[in-house]
Amino acid sequence: MDVVFVHGLGGDPRGTWHHQHAINDDNFWPVWLGQEQLCLNIWSFGYDAKATNWQSNSSMPLFDLASNLLGWLDSCNLGKRPLIFITHSMGGLLVKKMLRSANDFDDYKGIIEQTKGIVFLATPHTGSHLANLINNIGVLARTTVSVEELKAHHPQLRELNEWYRENVRSLGIATKVYYETQPVKGILVVDEDSANPAIEGVKPVAIAKHHIDLCKPESQNSLLYLGVKKFIKECLNKKHIT
Repeated sequence: MDVVFVHGLGGDPRGTWHHQHAINDDNFWPVWLGQEQLCLNIWSFGYDAKATNWQSNSSMPLFDLASNLLGWLDSCNLGKRPLIFITHSMGGLLVKKMLRSANDFDDYKGIIEQTKGIVFLATPHTGSHLANLINNIGVLARTTVSVEELKAHHPQLRELNEWYRENVRSLGIATKVYYETQPVKGILVVDEDSANPAIEGVKPVAIAKHHIDLCKPESQNSLLYLGVKKFIKECLNKKHIT
């Protein structure tokens, strides 16, 4: 099985997942999962998703990022084996959009057919108030397309979530959801309601961390790591049964 990590807004393909924010230290959970003897191949997708135009002027709209992710998966020959995506924040929206795009093209049918599970870590399925916050801070007012698309209750996000909710079971995709309970500088970036994709039988799990640290388990005994490992095992068992 291939496990693909997809970071969020302002994230990094290594630093996002590292409890010490290190980029050269392999003591973090993508490596831990690879050492669990579950026959997993671990990947991490990186893309430019800065929060403001002061940092970057190259952030792409969600549709274009989804196309970029599809091309990357295809170039790495992913979609030949079962797939699980572990996503943080906007990374979850990106994967949902990618799957919807894959569903429309025969060349990418293998990717959507092989996707067996998605872990959503603080993904703003209906939008995030972080975008509104950034708009209200003068020096950060020049927001990128990525942030504009994250505005609370953005119609595109509602429509995308409806598509996922209506198709996830027929596509055979298991879903695991975690959400933050601690604020960042007084702001709960993605609240419980926005983090909940409202899929029948899927109960979001609270983690006592803020938005940035939620995806950085410190040890293999942490609630998040143990929960995701159990989820992957369940997806593997389901694959063998079917």
